[in-house]
Amino acid sequence: MPRIRSVATALPPHRLDQPEAMEACRRALGDDRLLAVFKRSGVDTRYFAFPPEYYLNGHTFAERNRDYIEQAVALGERAIRDALAKADAGPRDIDQFFFVTTTGLATPSVDARLAHRLGMRADVCRNPLFGIGCAGGAAAIARSSRVRGRSLVLSVELCGQTFRNRDRSPENYVGAALFGDGAAAIVIDEGPGIEIVASSSELFPGTEGVMGWDFVDDGLKLVLTKDVPKVIERDVAPAVDRFLAGHDLTRAHVDHFILHPGGRRVLETYRSRLGVSAAKLKPARECLRAVGNLSSAAVLFVLASIRAKSGDVGLMAAVGPGFAVELVLLRW
Repeated sequence: MPRIRSVATALPPHRLDQPEAMEACRRALGDDRLLAVFKRSGVDTRYFAFPPEYYLNGHTFAERNRDYIEQAVALGERAIRDALAKADAGPRDIDQFFFVTTTGLATPSVDARLAHRLGMRADVCRNPLFGIGCAGGAAAIARSSRVRGRSLVLSVELCGQTFRNRDRSPENYVGAALFGDGAAAIVIDEGPGIEIVASSSELFPGTEGVMGWDFVDDGLKLVLTKDVPKVIERDVAPAVDRFLAGHDLTRAHVDHFILHPGGRRVLETYRSRLGVSAAKLKPARECLRAVGNLSSAAVLFVLASIRAKSGDVGLMAAVGPGFAVELVLLRW
């Protein structure tokens, strides 16, 4: 049975408290009407690869993407080395390498660059995943649990690179108030660790326009409608119940909810629709408060914070563009 042997996280050096982020957005966009989103986001602090001035200077898409590649490789290397050390493994022990991102483009992909840089074997099987968005971390764990050999999962998101300093749309303000940069790595193998019991992916018809990116001349333009909580209530919650029922479980059997902290409203919807207690919602809320929404890496940060005892049951759930939910059932 595949198990999560180690979890490691990495944050870039530039810490930005929410009042500072709001002031930077004010300076860039010059419109105070939408700044209230910063105060009700549930975010206190975030970390970015560059200081605030970088994001205000109007770099081209090409420049920001070039910087994404350089910083993603550096941040990803930190997370990987930490995860490997915790699992008592080395780069050449990895058979499958799953890399997930949604905030930058690279060919050769970031995982290829890291495989060379870390000295992985030439026959390592690379699995770069793009476009799964916030569900990507859970999706990578699910996919990696279905292959043979020792797997490495890496999520790197530099959401700051998607800020567009001339875009006064509400979505750009929401992105500026919620998203941060970060990376997380996981080693999956046989032996002691968190057992990956089962996984499921469900795609909901007619929801393609709910969230995602539009690729425009000056970067990635956030698509984020007000329908996200509605889809979670209407589609995701029943999918969670079906998944658990397939393993003779209910929500009451779940000791730890490892939920993607997409935002305050998303977490409130999880609490009201799934009946998640304040205590069980706390790891996701704390992640949102301390580092913001890290897209695919966020749910892995939540997992890293869980303190469980032997026999505990965990449910990882993350939603992303498509609109889809990725579910992973865990047991300590």
